[in-house]
Amino acid sequence: MKIRLALILALILGNAFSGMCETGLNIVPVPNKIIEGEGTFMVERGLSIVTSDIKDFSAIYLQDKLNSALDFPVSVTSGYNNGGKHIVFVEDKSIPSEGYRLCVTEENITIASSDNGGKYYGVQTLLQLFPAEIYSGVRLRIKEYPIGAVTIEDAPRFSYRGFMLDVSRTFFDLDYLRSYIDWMSNHKLNRLHLHLTDDNGWRIEIKKYPELTNKGAWRGKDELIPPTYLSGNERYGGYYTQKEMKELINYAQQRNIMIIPEFDLPGHCLSSTKVFGNVTCGTSTDTPSACGEFDNVWCVGKESNYKILENILKELASIFPSPYLNIGGDEVIFDYWRQCPDCQAVMKREGLKDVEELHGYFVRRMEKIINKLGKVMMGWDDIQDFGGLNPTSTVVAWRSQSKGVESIKKGQPTVMQAAQYLYVDMQYTPAERGHSWAAIIPLDRIYSYDPLQDMELTPEEEKLVLGVQAGLWTELMQFPPRFSEYQVFPRLCALAEIGWSAKGDKNYEDFHSRLVNKHYDRLHSMGIAFRVEPPVVKYEESELKVTLPYPSAVVRYTTDGTEPTATSKVYSGTIITNTPEDFRFSTFFDRDLHSIAVAAENVELHHYITPKVRVETDIQMWEKSNIEDLTTYNFNKRVRTKERLKAGQTLTYIFEEPVKCKTIHIPTGYTNIPFYGVSNGYVEYSYDGVNFIKGEEFYRYHAYIKDIKAPVKAVRIVITDPNDGYSCNFQNLKIE
Repeated sequence: MKIRLALILALILGNAFSGMCETGLNIVPVPNKIIEGEGTFMVERGLSIVTSDIKDFSAIYLQDKLNSALDFPVSVTSGYNNGGKHIVFVEDKSIPSEGYRLCVTEENITIASSDNGGKYYGVQTLLQLFPAEIYSGVRLRIKEYPIGAVTIEDAPRFSYRGFMLDVSRTFFDLDYLRSYIDWMSNHKLNRLHLHLTDDNGWRIEIKKYPELTNKGAWRGKDELIPPTYLSGNERYGGYYTQKEMKELINYAQQRNIMIIPEFDLPGHCLSSTKVFGNVTCGTSTDTPSACGEFDNVWCVGKESNYKILENILKELASIFPSPYLNIGGDEVIFDYWRQCPDCQAVMKREGLKDVEELHGYFVRRMEKIINKLGKVMMGWDDIQDFGGLNPTSTVVAWRSQSKGVESIKKGQPTVMQAAQYLYVDMQYTPAERGHSWAAIIPLDRIYSYDPLQDMELTPEEEKLVLGVQAGLWTELMQFPPRFSEYQVFPRLCALAEIGWSAKGDKNYEDFHSRLVNKHYDRLHSMGIAFRVEPPVVKYEESELKVTLPYPSAVVRYTTDGTEPTATSKVYSGTIITNTPEDFRFSTFFDRDLHSIAVAAENVELHHYITPKVRVETDIQMWEKSNIEDLTTYNFNKRVRTKERLKAGQTLTYIFEEPVKCKTIHIPTGYTNIPFYGVSNGYVEYSYDGVNFIKGEEFYRYHAYIKDIKAPVKAVRIVITDPNDGYSCNFQNLKIE
């Protein structure tokens, strides 16, 4: 097992680093050019940081990191200390923006750059030459430490290297956002796109319209916005005051990160349309939005709406120094406009042939407002569907790589965020939690992405590709704790290399080697609950064969079907058994950081009973659903309701003959995804089909019947309150 912090501390205190030197730099993202030299620079007492400005953030940041790690103080000075060693910051205007040259000799360390970004990134690379524990903040008391002589010349491939975080569906407090900013900057990412508004919460204070946060920032049983995504019946939410956001912006700017705000328009707007009430068309549709909501689209025909929107955008422009204001613009249900007299009047006045063209009209109106505020409009690739944009308006291509090409061919600056590679709320593997509608995205898939792939562009068109961005939508991030970190890391490490490193320097095997040799240790010291790779297990010729995810991995296992813990047996070789279904395996990086538990891939773990059954319900199902699918025992099938559940509704499974069994599992929602299930209800069961016994209440969309004393004739789901989604999915019973 990798040496953990306590042991490393003991070694450091014993001066174990004397005479040692890194044999592999394992830098992430990989630099453009590394030239290893002769000799070492010894970090020792008397070291100082030399800079022309002793208040420079990068110098003070480096000083803080070193002072927490070393057993002696490091000063920041504007002059050389006779007899001591130095880390020197120098200006070199020949170095590209955000680039740096790090030179380590026996005498000094020099970081040369042409701007603050390059200076900061030079520091980040220097820190990766120290023990990984330098990121922990723990007092290490290193007495001396050798760094091998090296020259690193480095600069980013793309100027835009971003991460989008949805803070509407799951609210993240300021401390957590600061952590993400730290982690991004450690990996040389420089754009944080905050998805501040959506149907499920408004997250930024607008002083002219305080109800947006007084009411729109909260959801719950007694709130304006109903519960969603397992946030529960209690009040859930939060928001950032303008003062707090300005402080966060400053924190990010010091670390070379620009925060870009998104106010998603004109769809995905339930948190604002509910607050204002009269800003919608007042029409209806049977077509829900992509996430199942209704009445969440602003009317584009009401002139009064544009004044409200201008007021909001004006405040956003005053808060965020970013040149961009992002209006989203995606996934709009046009049916509301089709029936609206105000929208129809605009179509007639503007000579628009199709209701969809109203979207282009609205986007251009927003563009004028944003440009008047001195900002550049940004939005998802939907905003360029109808053309006519100013040449500065910037597109984030999410639907596909081809949408990025389309945007570029229209002359729009474009950031690539192809969902099929860069949506990190997707599953790593089919066995893990997460969405899969865009793709299943293991680490090697995201690493394989290139922003210019499958494009035939001229050199001038290539200049319109600003860079790359990954995105985390957070409807599934409510649990388990810190699940967002699991989804983001180490994928964000791959993203960093896509955006920073030269295309010719990318190699997945080398990247993975750098992760396991050193960078996982860094992530752990940063305090990140990253995903640990599980082993691969197969059962062949009475033997369980385990393939480690990397050579130094520690795999623990159990023999009773339970998940392994830090005290479970360590896998060390051959396991011969005739009950392979009882074994579970996990990779352990640390006591509290381990992979999901896996079993042998080619072994059936459950032996479900499939008795004949029929289903009765008073719940109206979606017209494309077939209630008979709940009698097939096909666990990939589900039946969806037409609307939110109501208290008192029931759905009953009635067996043709009473079923002798040990347990009955009643799953609801999506398969493998805690999404649109029964959040308020319980199960009851009957031995005779007439008299029912109350069983478990649903917990996170699941319920179980375990204490079964006789053959079961029927199982009933009873709804006690509306569910926390705009529809509900029922599944087949799992009977053992």
